[in-house]
Amino acid sequence: MDRYIPSSILHRILELRLLIARAGERDSLAWWDSHALTQQGQWALARLYPGSAAHAGVRLAIEAAVIVHAKTVGHRPAVTLFSLGADLDARVMRQLDLWRMDDRPLSLPPPMRSPSELKAQLSQIIELPDDDLAFLKSATANGSLIGMGPVPAADLWSERKLETIIRRLAAAYASSEVGHLVVPYYRLES
Repeated sequence: MDRYIPSSILHRILELRLLIARAGERDSLAWWDSHALTQQGQWALARLYPGSAAHAGVRLAIEAAVIVHAKTVGHRPAVTLFSLGADLDARVMRQLDLWRMDDRPLSLPPPMRSPSELKAQLSQIIELPDDDLAFLKSATANGSLIGMGPVPAADLWSERKLETIIRRLAAAYASSEVGHLVVPYYRLES
């Protein structure tokens, strides 16, 4: 059975992944060392991928984020902004391929020097209603993780529920600090 998720939601997830991947770069909030979206990284990628350095950089930076998130979450059955399940993750990344094939210009976010700058950038992509803000205050922080509670696997295939999950996960990154990523996650239930 093929499950449908509108391209607008897949596009929003990719935008949020790009923003968080940019925030994590060494010249930004320094959560990982891919350098794929830094000025130096883009210079190097432009030599390898003329005309698509930004797209290649986004793919590399997202992969760096996936690795760091997986390492932080460990073996927990979890949903993060960078791990929504193989099928949904592939659909999101297919959006990046479509942008490249359509010669869509890709504007990379600027470096962010503080969580408040990240929050300002997030507010340009998502809006947080009061119930989301209350929910985020109730999330449980534990070292490098923020537990957002349980989520049934079926909720990832409900447009409305997926939008809420993604919005809340993205907003929780503002709890991180320079040099210290706090990974927001939902505990995945079958």
